[in-house]
Parts: sequence; C-alpha cells; structure tokens
Amino acid sequence: MSTDPAEQSGSRPTLEALARRASVSPATVSKVLNGRPGVSGPTRERVERLLAGSGYAQRDTPPGPGSLVELVVEDLASEWSIEIVRGVESVAREHGYALSLSALGPDHAVGEDWITGVLHRRPAAIVLQFSALTAGRRDQLRARGIPFTVVDPVGDPPADVPVVGATNTAGGAAATEHLLDLGHTRIAAIAGPLDMACAVDRLAGHRAALAAAGLEARPAAATPVPAAMSDPAAMSVPSGAPAPSGTPDPSVVVARFSREDGERAARELLALHPRPTAIVTGNDLQALGVLDAARSFGLRVPEDLSVVGFDDVAPARWARPALTTIRQPLQEMAERATRMALRQHAGAGVDEPAGGAPDEPVRVELATTLVVRDSTAAPGVGAGDEPPVRDHVLADEPRDVTTVEIVGGPEALRVGLHEHDPAWAVTFAEHRERILRAVGPLDVRVEHIGSTSVPGLAAKPIVDLVVVVPDITDESAYLDPLLGSGYELRVREPGHRLVRTPTRDVHVHVYERGATAVEDYLLLRDRLRNDPDDRALYEATKRALLSGTWDDMNDYADAKTDVIRAVMDRARAAVTLPG
Repeated sequence: MSTDPAEQSGSRPTLEALARRASVSPATVSKVLNGRPGVSGPTRERVERLLAGSGYAQRDTPPGPGSLVELVVEDLASEWSIEIVRGVESVAREHGYALSLSALGPDHAVGEDWITGVLHRRPAAIVLQFSALTAGRRDQLRARGIPFTVVDPVGDPPADVPVVGATNTAGGAAATEHLLDLGHTRIAAIAGPLDMACAVDRLAGHRAALAAAGLEARPAAATPVPAAMSDPAAMSVPSGAPAPSGTPDPSVVVARFSREDGERAARELLALHPRPTAIVTGNDLQALGVLDAARSFGLRVPEDLSVVGFDDVAPARWARPALTTIRQPLQEMAERATRMALRQHAGAGVDEPAGGAPDEPVRVELATTLVVRDSTAAPGVGAGDEPPVRDHVLADEPRDVTTVEIVGGPEALRVGLHEHDPAWAVTFAEHRERILRAVGPLDVRVEHIGSTSVPGLAAKPIVDLVVVVPDITDESAYLDPLLGSGYELRVREPGHRLVRTPTRDVHVHVYERGATAVEDYLLLRDRLRNDPDDRALYEATKRALLSGTWDDMNDYADAKTDVIRAVMDRARAAVTLPG
C-alpha cells in the first residue's frame, strides 16, 4: 500500500513518489519528463509508463503548440526522399510550421539519440518515411501528445498507427499488363528486397497479371548477390506472403533499390536463353540500371528490350529513352500523412481514430498510375523464340557512352537573375553561325532555348542553345569541330553532350535527332513565350529559389522540376485541344 499522501488522497503523485516506484532518482524522472538526454532506453520507457499512468502528460498545462513538423527519411540525397520532403514541407508551410529533418540510414530504425531529441524539441507532429517505431517509442511519443504517421512503411505497423501508402499491388499488375498488351510474353522482373512490404506487393501484382494471362509464375530464384546483399531477410519471401508453388523462376531476381543492383540483376536476366523481351522493376533506379545493362549487351531500348520502372521520380523523365513507369504519388502521400498528423495535433481526443478525425481511416492507399513514355514497345523482329544474346557490341555497331562524365566536377551557382536583355538574342545568332561553320556539311538543327530565349522573362545571363545531330555517337563529326572552334567540354553522358564557352556565358547542348529532350525544351520555350501567367509563375519560382545558396548548379536545376512539369503539362493539353 502506498504511503505517499498525494497518492492516498487520489491526487497526482509527486515526482519523488514516482522516482521511488521506478527505482530511480527524482532527477532521472525530471529528465524523462522534460525530454532531456542522459537516461537509458529501458529506464526511460519505464518512467514514461509511470508518468502516463499518473496523469502527468494528460493533466499538466501543455506547453505552447510546437513550431516544428519533424520528418524522418531514409536518405536525404535520394530522389524518393526529395519528393517526400516537398510534400511534408508544403503542408507544414501552409499551416505555419517549420520543417525539421532527420535521416535514418539504411536500417529503417530510429535510435535513442533521435527519440531523446524529439522529446526535447516537442514537434507538433512527426512523419516517418519507411520507419517502424517500437512499442516503447510509440508510448513515449503518445505520452508527450506528439502524433505521428508513417509513409510507405517497411513492414506492417500495428493497427493503431496511421499509415499512408500506395496501391503497390495494382501498380505492379499495371506494369506487367502494359507489356502484355504490347504483345510481350517473356517478361522478367527485378523485385526489391522482400523484407519491404512495397516490394512484396509489387511482385505479387506482377505475378497476378502473368497468371491472369495464362503465363506461369513461380517463386523467385535464389541468385548470387554481393556480400552486402547476403542478408537472408532481403532475399526470402516474408512469412505470410503468398508465393506460387513450383520450381524457382530464373526470370525473377531480387535486388536492392539501387541503380547498381538493378544493372547486376539485369545482366543475369539478359544472359538467360531465351532472354526476356521485357523487364519490370521494383523502382526507377533499378530500371535505370537495366538501361545500363542493355547498352553493355548492345541491346536497344525499346526495339530489343522494353523496360518499366516504378515511382516516377525525376531521373525517369530525364533518362534516354525516357522511362515508362508506374507513378507513385509520393508528394501527395507525404501531404496526406502530414495533414493526418496535424489534425491529431489540432485536437483529436483519445477516443478518436488514430487517423486524426472521426471519419478518417487509419490506413490510406493512394492510387498508382501507368505513365507511358519511350522505353516500351511491341516485341521487335529480333525477339524470336531464340534471340541472340550479344555479350559485346560488334566493332562496326555505334554505341554511346554508358556513364556520366562531368568535367571539373560540381560548380556553385554564382549568378543571379537579370532582367531580359535583347542582346541575348544577338548572342544566340552569333553562336548559331559559329556552330554551323564549325560542323560544316553536317545536317544539324540549332535552336535558342532556356530562359534567355523568352522575351520579358528574367534569366541568368547564360545563353543556352540546343544542337540536333544525326548520330550522337559520331563525336568526330560534331564534338571535335566544336572543341576546335573554342568551346570546352563540360558534360558527356548517354544521349547528351554539353559544351560551353571558356567564360561560361554560352552553353551548347547536343542531342541526337528524335531525342524527346529537344521537343521538351522547345515546348517549354514556346509556352513561356506565349502564356504570361506561366511566364510569371516560372520567374517567381526562380526568384524564390535563387534567394538561397546553391553549391551545385544541378541541384538548382532539379529544384525547378515541379513547376516545369506543371507548365509543360498545360502546354501539352493546349496543343491537344480541338480548334
């Protein structure tokens, strides 16, 4: 029986009484109560339970509303995470909150340092990418009244944890159904690590589509992997996950969600006899690796091999050929998860659903959609029952580079916006003549692109040109003459070269005839020339971005992707309107 007068009277026990019950000092209880470091995990959890049961978190006058939304991502540098950051940041800004970022690392787990820091920061809400919280961590956050949601969890969180995901099974099925509709029957798959629910679901969708078409689907083959992928959990189907019976299927390879592992897996698949005519992948990075492997085998995409990705991150649109993929609405998922958590923060009671509102589900799945671009087509003439596998490129067969070479490395952005200068058009005309003289009889097209090509639009004082050549691999016909006329090589990558003046005020982009990038440049230019609203939006976006510091000009270019995509979508819609 308790001897503490406060407990006997039914009022809240003192910190000294709680310390005795927890077998710790009052100072330790105070540290836990205030979210300070210096307490071991088990002790912190024990004290948290006593505090919650004694009414401290619920009955104390709470501090003012948190000024932060905390986002925990796996890798701040990944394209996937960038989309999540954009979604969370937009909703946080809309509600007047700042954004705090933490990176997990590849094990998808938060540690003691993170939970200690969060309890000290007391954010208004937490959004976690992938991560699964332990029961103790969840209790600690709830005891402090800090709501949380998870975007695309690794496993299957408890039923009371709000989750926002995507229709991964339907997306996996849609990728394979697209290839079936094109006439493919030998469709291989590269799955993500099978300890991740999204990878299991996407593979299940692929298998279901094959089965519906009357094609055999078998378990993934046990394939050799690098030492870093030797974790059995990443190579076996989790307990409870359905898998077709039968002998292992060599046309399904499990790999990590990376370009390098996608290439490794594709090399295995392309060595099969007969080889597949199409490959579906677990994400866009794996698909980019498939493109790399196809080039090394001398295969053309999509003539010899069709490829489908998953996610629709920015590199999928920039790839050559541009990737057909399944769009996972990453930014929308992050926005929905943030709104759910903030609704909880704004007043969801203990008896309301964990989703944050009485009519809001705890589990939400947003629809995936098929985005058809240039990496898929009907099986080619060379895709017979026994197609040849070319282990090397024939000596007389053109082949482009397969890596990205940036001469001089990343460069900081050190120029700001200038009001439109009519002299930019004169500079374009001068360099157009210079280029045509340099390449001589070569049949090329030269256009003025970029912001300096749009009258009335403020721009960085760098004039961009695009040159369209018959064969990007024949550098002696265009690159050598351009370098000989005084330009310097800056970038050499698949399907694209960039040269510039030594003063860096003129950039010349070279593409092969038929490259979709050229039409995209011209579509954007013409839209901005003709639509004052989109021109004003684009300029405002650039001014906002240039208010910060950019250590790499490529990062600045990437940050404009969303507004460029929206402008081009409107341009395409305008082109297709009747009349």
